[in-house]
Amino acid sequence: MSDSELVSASTTTEKPPEEVIILGSGSGIPSLRRGSAGIVIKMAGEIILLDTGPGILHKLLTLGITYADIDRVFYTHYHPDHCAELIPMLFAMKHGEPRREKSLWLFGPPGLKKLYQGLNSLFNENLSPRTYDLRILELWDAEVNFGSWRIIVRPVVHFGPSLGYRVIFPSGKAIAYPGDTDYCEAVVELARGVEALILECSFPEEMKLHGHLVPSLCGKIAQEAAPKKLILTHFYPQWDGHDMLAELGKYYSGESIPAEDMTKILL
Repeated sequence: MSDSELVSASTTTEKPPEEVIILGSGSGIPSLRRGSAGIVIKMAGEIILLDTGPGILHKLLTLGITYADIDRVFYTHYHPDHCAELIPMLFAMKHGEPRREKSLWLFGPPGLKKLYQGLNSLFNENLSPRTYDLRILELWDAEVNFGSWRIIVRPVVHFGPSLGYRVIFPSGKAIAYPGDTDYCEAVVELARGVEALILECSFPEEMKLHGHLVPSLCGKIAQEAAPKKLILTHFYPQWDGHDMLAELGKYYSGESIPAEDMTKILL
């Protein structure tokens, strides 16, 4: 597949704004405070999503972004709290008004095509495109160039095929989002020197589970990668009653911010 197929043409010379907003800072456990995983990036005239947990379409609407505006979606893995909104998103793209006309690109680890085909069959072909082209590309250990920006992809340690992403903006600045992960060298590599490392910190220290991070491991990754900002996210309800920054401060003294839903990251 050539780069020209992946790059959206742009006719404007005005530099588009670069924005990163955490749509959901929680997990798959329902919470009145925190929604499921999702990040929206605005850059190079495109709307890019990293994961689409339940409720993400509604969060996008509060920003003035509809299903018809989304250009590319990158999935870290296929747990429901990271991908379940794919179903209503594709359903809206097929049946909603305004009609979607531009192509939609879906990226993710191996299994994405099978996931789409299974869901579309389950929902009686109601997720298949009618007025636009759907392109699905499975990634693993790769770098993909989109013209003025690019993305680096590395497998990380979680359950099943899981990817972390380093997004390099047209300005040259970068963010890293490893999705759900345990400590691994790939996360450090993706995060080295970025403007913002968006890192899961699922549980307090004494509740460590395989495939997820706790404050000591978040601190270890941040110390090794040296991001300018550490943004913590993907909080389970077990954090209620804990002082997250106090726990992290035992292991890391750099700038760190616990995300809330709709937290905007300044690059």
